[in-house]
Amino acid sequence: MKLGRLVRGELAKIFGQKGAYVGYGVLVVLISLVVWGMWRYGPPFEKRMGASSDFIVGGKLVTGPSVARFIMEPALLVLVPLLVAAIAGGLFAGEMQRGTMRTLLCRPVRRCAVATSKYLAGWIHAGSLTAFLGLFALGLGLAVFGRGELVSFIGGLTILSEQVALVRLGEAYLIAALGMCAVASVALLFSQLVQNPLTATALTLAFLLVGAVVGAIPYFEWLKPYLLSSQLEAFSQVFHSEVDFAPLRWPLGCMGVYMVAPFVLGIIIFRYRDITC
Repeated sequence: MKLGRLVRGELAKIFGQKGAYVGYGVLVVLISLVVWGMWRYGPPFEKRMGASSDFIVGGKLVTGPSVARFIMEPALLVLVPLLVAAIAGGLFAGEMQRGTMRTLLCRPVRRCAVATSKYLAGWIHAGSLTAFLGLFALGLGLAVFGRGELVSFIGGLTILSEQVALVRLGEAYLIAALGMCAVASVALLFSQLVQNPLTATALTLAFLLVGAVVGAIPYFEWLKPYLLSSQLEAFSQVFHSEVDFAPLRWPLGCMGVYMVAPFVLGIIIFRYRDITC
């Protein structure tokens, strides 16, 4: 059976369940609340800018690009990894639990192709969530606040023209998508090691949370550059006035390793595993 057909089948399984659309609905609610808050109370950094009499900014502080930028930290560091893990954690374990994996492998299909299709489907879902977050936030922001520059007050005041802001947002969401694919790979690996989707999801979240806690402990600062949780915020580096891509090589490489290593290990495990259910 061709890999493309298997991937389409896995995507049909993912989007054939109502739970897959809950994630998109949650993102719609979150973005809508953020847009309402900005419309009702103004930009979140307005007080900090107003506290200094040295800053006089003309024009709009809140625009469509600024909404897409502001939503990234709360969504991509907490919510989207949870949604990705919830779906990816059930791709293997769900079929083991339902007993359909053995039926699938009775067909003329290679185990390597089956495992690869599940990882590809998990990555596509993770990428689609990230893309939906950025596009919906940008679209709703443009509809409510209109076009304009991107004003960011994270780590200092930065004002980017609209054209530059859109390019930087595209780069940032691509980096974020790589991080979410890495989270999906970890969840898929745990999904192969257990037969309960909830357990696989919980293990993935524990992996990220423990990594964040360990990275915050002074005794283990040397481990921080190697932890996935420490690299998920790498997208923020492209919003400086001048972007130096050299420091991004390590975070991108680290996320790439966390994406590929579980995939390779998962292929080996699935190939030699005795499927009895």
